[in-house]
Amino acid sequence: MLMYTLCSVTGVAIEFQEMDMPLIRKWWCLLLMERFKIEGYGQRFAFWTDEARNLLQGKLQPVYRVPKKCAISEEIPLHIQAVEVRTTEEKRIVDFIVKLKGSEEHLVGVLKGKPSKWLHKQASFQVPVYIDSEEEQDNLFGYLKDVLNRTPTKLRFTDEVQLICDVLFPEAIIHALGVLRGLSSDDAEQVYLSGTKHHYSEVEEFNQKIDKQLRKEGRPFNRS
Repeated sequence: MLMYTLCSVTGVAIEFQEMDMPLIRKWWCLLLMERFKIEGYGQRFAFWTDEARNLLQGKLQPVYRVPKKCAISEEIPLHIQAVEVRTTEEKRIVDFIVKLKGSEEHLVGVLKGKPSKWLHKQASFQVPVYIDSEEEQDNLFGYLKDVLNRTPTKLRFTDEVQLICDVLFPEAIIHALGVLRGLSSDDAEQVYLSGTKHHYSEVEEFNQKIDKQLRKEGRPFNRS
C-alpha cells in the first residue's frame, strides 16, 4: 500500500525492494505530518523513532493511550433503582415456580387434598397479589392453570380463575419465598401478606406526579 502511494505521488514505476521499506515508512510519516500541518515534525519524528527503538529493545514499557472516561456519570434515580431491584426479585420468584418447577410438588399436594387455609378464606378477604409485573403475573397464571388442568383434584370449585388467583397464587408464592429466603411457612406467609416494599423515593415520585396532575386541574393535593 505504501509503495503504491509513493508511486502515485512520484509518478514512477514500482521498482522498490524490501530494503527500501524503512525509508518509505519514514517518508509516509513525514507526508502525513505535513498534510495535517503538525509543526516541528522533524523533532517529533526523531522522538517517535527513539521511543519505538527503546520499545523494541525492551528498555521502555508501552503506554496505552486510552481516552479517559467522562468524569461526569449520570446516576440512576433512587426510585428507578428500587423498581429494578423489585423487578429482579419478582422474576427470581416466578422463575423458581415456573421454570424450575420448585413449588409444583407443593401445588399438586394442595390440589389432591393437602390442607390449605386459602381454600377457606372468606369471600370478603382480599388476596394480596405480591407480584407487581403484569408480565410475571401472566407467566405465573399460565403455569398455575396448566398445573390445575393436568392434575386430578378432589377440590370442588366452580370458578377456575378464582381458584388459581385465591388459592394457587398465594400457595405458590409463599412456598417460593420460604425456599428462596430460607423462611418458615409462617414467616414466608407474613412476608407475602405484608406485600412488596416500596422505596420512599418511589412514593415521593408518585406523589409528585399526582400533585402535578391535580395542580393542572386546580385541585389541592393532600399528602397525608
